[in-house]
Amino acid sequence: MATSADKIISIARAQIGTKATDIKKCKYNTWYYGGVVSGSGYDWCVTFVQWVFNEAGARSLLYTKTANCGVQAKAFQDKKRLVTSGFKKGDVVFFHWSNEPSTMVPGTYVSDHVGIIEKVNSDGTLTTIEGNTGSSYNGEVMRRVRSLSVVSCAGRPDYSGSSGPVADTTPHMLYRVRAGGKWYGEVNDLSDYAGVIGKPITDVAMKPTAGRVRYRVHIKGGKWLPYVSGYNLSDYHNGYAGSGRQIDAVEIYYYTPDNIVKEQGYYKAKYRVSPTSGGYYSWQYDNETSGNQDGYAGVFGKTIDRLQVTLSK
Repeated sequence: MATSADKIISIARAQIGTKATDIKKCKYNTWYYGGVVSGSGYDWCVTFVQWVFNEAGARSLLYTKTANCGVQAKAFQDKKRLVTSGFKKGDVVFFHWSNEPSTMVPGTYVSDHVGIIEKVNSDGTLTTIEGNTGSSYNGEVMRRVRSLSVVSCAGRPDYSGSSGPVADTTPHMLYRVRAGGKWYGEVNDLSDYAGVIGKPITDVAMKPTAGRVRYRVHIKGGKWLPYVSGYNLSDYHNGYAGSGRQIDAVEIYYYTPDNIVKEQGYYKAKYRVSPTSGGYYSWQYDNETSGNQDGYAGVFGKTIDRLQVTLSK
């Protein structure tokens, strides 16, 4: 019989207030490791989630046995049950405390913490139940309210028992660049960067998986080239931005389709570039100029060799 999200939440809710002692010693770790453990290396947010699902007779819905957030997220991704928007009650939600892209789960940030969604709130925040959280060094089980800005992704257990994949309606950005006369491979969101360190970029091509994009590039020592919206390396006029000359800036604007706006809200193009052989400049959102943004990514007069683009709220 399929386990419901309500059952999972009920079990988790009953644990609120449970605290660890003696440096991470808690019943969730004891259950997971098969004996009493303690020490700074025994964070227990994942073992709490594993314990809850075990109590419900539903550990198989987590698809792996692990005490590691990244491994748990990857297990959901491998089963095509990972989502990055449209979160629901009962989802296993992964949080990031930095904006470091994950190499284990491409298209997300490194997962630092995990909990279970109890409620999706009307203001866009999530009410969650989490283990190993709070101000105590040892941590406790608490109800928290989290902003979407710290949510990396969520796993959606197959409560229906259908075992089918979750349809991914989140828009993603696909892009590639040309440098030194060669087009390099396509990149999906923040799974990598487009370009080669030390080789100035001359042309850029991109497309979203849903919606539309408008973009243009600035020639070093020259001017902005016209906007384009296509993704066709054979179409000189609208298939990519560039003229074969080295560029120093990129401007991108994303148009969110109506169906996604209705379900998930508006997205923006979030992008950055690096000066040739240097470190990345700050993130730019669409063509915004607030908060010290320039309206584009780059610095006039300095060639760029790497580009990263994703879609973000």
